[in-house]
This record gives sequence, structure tokens and C-alpha cells, in this order.
Amino acid sequence: MDCPADMKSPATWLDLAGIKLAHARQIYEIGLYDDALSRLYYAMYYAAKAALLSEELDLRRHSSAIAKFRELFVITGRVDAKYLHTLGQAQSARERSDYAPFVPVDKEGVEEMFKAATAFIKKIKELLK
Repeated sequence: MDCPADMKSPATWLDLAGIKLAHARQIYEIGLYDDALSRLYYAMYYAAKAALLSEELDLRRHSSAIAKFRELFVITGRVDAKYLHTLGQAQSARERSDYAPFVPVDKEGVEEMFKAATAFIKKIKELLK
């Protein structure tokens, strides 16, 4: 089944990235750091998806989307490699928080991920203007 037209819009996915970022903040404020990490990753992933949709690519698998983001935006120099690194760190943190839930999450690390996710989303917005 195809997505509705608006689900193929980069603006829709950038909006969703902002929503996930706000959700992460709310979850963080009540002390659920592992769940906040998960939302931060999705905020970044949705921003990357928006970038890909701007190139008319709708990839469903996270690994495929991240690889194509690297190819189209990082290797070409349109996005600094630090953003790809941050996305990879967020993905790893999400996987740890979701699949190793008994490993403690560092509050300061989550705060740093907030800064990184915010910068990532800002960069994608600049790219798509």
C-alpha cells in the first residue's frame, strides 16, 4: 500500500522530526533517559528521511536510508560528516536503550544527544530551503 501524498513530503517528515524532538524533551524531563534516546534517534532519522524525500527517495529500512544519506549528502559534501557520525551514535544509543534496557543511561550523554539532534535537524532544514 502506498503512503498518502503528504507522507512523501519532506516538510511532513521535518515536522515529525520536530515532534519527536519535543517528545524526547518531555520524556527526558520525567527521567526516562533511555526512552528519550530512542525519540532523539527517530527525530534525526525522520530529518534524514526528509532529506532523502527531497531527492525523491523513499527508503524504508533504516540501514538503507542512512547509507543513502551518506552517499547523497555526506560524500558529496552537502552535509559535513559529523552529522552522519551523530546519526550513527544516535542509532547505536537507541538500539542499546531498546535492546539492553538494564544498561544504565548517562543523563549527561542524553543532554549531549539533544544538542546533536537539534543541530542535525537544523542542518537538514537549512539544506532543504
